Amino acid sequence: MPYLYNTPEDQQAMLEAIGAESIDELFDPIPTELQLDRPLDLPPAMSEMELDRHLNTLAAKNRHAGQVVCFLGGGCYDHFVPAVVDAVASRSEFYTSYTPYQAEASQGNLQVMFEYQSMIARLTSMDVSNASLYDGASAAAEAVLMAITATRRHGKIVVAGSVHPEYRSTIATYLENLDTELVTIDAPAGVIDPDQLAAAIDDTTAAVVLQQPNFFGCIEDAHRVAQIAKEAGTLLITAFDPISLGILTRPGDYGTNIAVAEGHTLGTPMSYGGPFLGIMACDQSLVRRMPGRIAGRTVDRRGNPCYVLTMQTREQHIRREKATSNVCTNQGLFALRATIYLSQLGPQGLRETANLCLQKSRYAAQQLCANERFSLAFDAPTFKEFVVRDAENQVDRLLKSAEAEGFLAGIPLGQWYPELSDCFLVAVTEKRTKQEIDALVQSLANSSSQVPAQV
Repeated sequence: MPYLYNTPEDQQAMLEAIGAESIDELFDPIPTELQLDRPLDLPPAMSEMELDRHLNTLAAKNRHAGQVVCFLGGGCYDHFVPAVVDAVASRSEFYTSYTPYQAEASQGNLQVMFEYQSMIARLTSMDVSNASLYDGASAAAEAVLMAITATRRHGKIVVAGSVHPEYRSTIATYLENLDTELVTIDAPAGVIDPDQLAAAIDDTTAAVVLQQPNFFGCIEDAHRVAQIAKEAGTLLITAFDPISLGILTRPGDYGTNIAVAEGHTLGTPMSYGGPFLGIMACDQSLVRRMPGRIAGRTVDRRGNPCYVLTMQTREQHIRREKATSNVCTNQGLFALRATIYLSQLGPQGLRETANLCLQKSRYAAQQLCANERFSLAFDAPTFKEFVVRDAENQVDRLLKSAEAEGFLAGIPLGQWYPELSDCFLVAVTEKRTKQEIDALVQSLANSSSQVPAQV
């Protein structure tokens, strides 16, 4: 980011433009007791050259996924992003106009929304998609609210314990002030027991929330779960991995009512964990309860094809009391990136990418577990992630040692699952090579029990 001066003359000109006499006047609406009554404790100002040197020194302490070998997962993955995604998404026609949220959105943006929705509907085998949400966690929470209003059941939401912990936390936050119980079904075997799920559902249950593949990378019995939900008259919400649909059954094909996902894997880099792309698709019967924007295609009075926002009133985006949610922008730039990515890969490319993830993850798991110190925590089949148990129960030291050698080896699970404090989650994408996997295995095998020096 360039260093731009903000002189007293600049400040005075801005104050005059907005009709204020001083900067202090801007804070008048804030109650006095909430204002800081002392100067900020800041170091002396720096010159441009000093500041540039200081910021570069700070930045040099960080290492990004392009500088190390990344096996991190848990919702944020080091997938390959084709150069064409950046090239098209960086065009000024898109880059400077991706946030309009009124009906006045340009035909170009509306067409992108329509194309994105069409691709997501086909990818998921669902009837309709919206033009995206903020991220996977908020999409899951919005789906829960949809289910409550659609079923008019406010008593209970049943969620699998194998759903991403941060998704479950977000759902709990959304339900905090509602009279709705959040029931979690444990997954001690890496997947939930369908019979235990069935026992937890009653006639007040609005929805069941499942993740496929789940947070541990394991494949759930989604067909059985969908059958249980249908028989109970409750809705099934499935959080899916978009890349996995290259080889796994699509959510709509096993009976999902609302499908949600973290869509950053479709052409958006890891970016320190966001901003990302929330995917949502649903049955046709739920379309009017769907948050966010929906673009449709029609013809104008001359018979030419054109695009419009549809199925929702304008108040959807500007009046809280009339809206199905508080979503007022659709993160359209990230939806555009996903559209470009999917159009470039096509069905065959997505299938090949998914297969590479599957094959490479199986190789990594086999090689790691050839060392008697490590074993797979669960027997369930997996896609691109798997949970490794460390017999020496030194996960934190193990991962720090690997990091010192240039490997982001995995995510410790004890922070969310105390019973898995001796385990870590490993993700293997299509980017990882055999040489990188073999080097990781060797690094972990040679890991010292001592905490490595900080680098």
